[in-house]
Amino acid sequence: MRTAVAQACANVALVKYWGKRDPRLNLPAVGSLSVTLADLTATARVAASDTDSPPVFTQDGRPVDGIAAAQMSSFLDEIGRRARFAGRLATAVEANFPVGAGLASSAAIYCAVASAAASVAGLRVSRGELSGIARVGSGSAARSVFGGFAEWSRGDRDDGSDSIARPLLEEHEWDLAVAVAIVSEARKEIASRDAMEHVARSSPLYRGWIDAQEEDLANARRAIAERDLDRLGEIAEENCLRMHATCLAARPPVLYFRTATVAAIEAVWELRRRGLSAYFTIDAGPQVKVLCRRESLATVAAALGAVPGVLRVVSTRPGPGVRMIEGEAPWR
Repeated sequence: MRTAVAQACANVALVKYWGKRDPRLNLPAVGSLSVTLADLTATARVAASDTDSPPVFTQDGRPVDGIAAAQMSSFLDEIGRRARFAGRLATAVEANFPVGAGLASSAAIYCAVASAAASVAGLRVSRGELSGIARVGSGSAARSVFGGFAEWSRGDRDDGSDSIARPLLEEHEWDLAVAVAIVSEARKEIASRDAMEHVARSSPLYRGWIDAQEEDLANARRAIAERDLDRLGEIAEENCLRMHATCLAARPPVLYFRTATVAAIEAVWELRRRGLSAYFTIDAGPQVKVLCRRESLATVAAALGAVPGVLRVVSTRPGPGVRMIEGEAPWR
């Protein structure tokens, strides 16, 4: 049986993706920009079978069923169809961080699965094209194809061919760090894709969210090019709070924050009052990610670790793009 193994990192959006213009293809309503995180990884083993048995999806050694299994099965079938692959594909995934808890686990998982499945099926693509394939599984997976800082374009085409990510800065080109305060390891009560649809439909602030995005993207791009942490951090915090305000204004509201989330935000603000460059962002979940300089990481991690309700802090840095552990890389 032919197999391939790929590993991808989670990423944290600094200018966020929230809302879709096409849910079927995971085409975003807005562009987004992220940093890939070195120490939050998912590893996917994909195997080919000549039998007609349905694809199998296991996660951390346990079979997955329900909606998650159906989505993965459909994704593997789509890769097989693109490659004109006659067999079936099955995947076993392992992640070294909580899944479904607001840490972009789907980005790492689907990016790794896309790479390993394409390798097994014999699909040969550019990294940009691989980004578009990974996007079909999970929107934010488009960005995890690349290391360091990456931007995922909204695109205009109906087929999604121009809605792909591109690298902005490699992981070794800016000496930054990220502290991740984990306040809950439980799965989110409302999945991101369901929350996006609900918020876009019911929040009176959603139009303003859409209209502000292009300016945030342009300013963030400039800040990254100039290695301006304070400017990038300001943009990331504002964009984060705008997204969550849009969620809170939905009817009924969507609230991902926990008590410890708010306390961690206040701890970051206190660090800045003391003169430290530290800036938070929070995706669709309760976890707080803090961008800072490498030499400040220990201080930031200690401050977050002292917040009541923070379970643990992961200290990390900008990480690499997807890589093959076993099998031929599908990208040209």
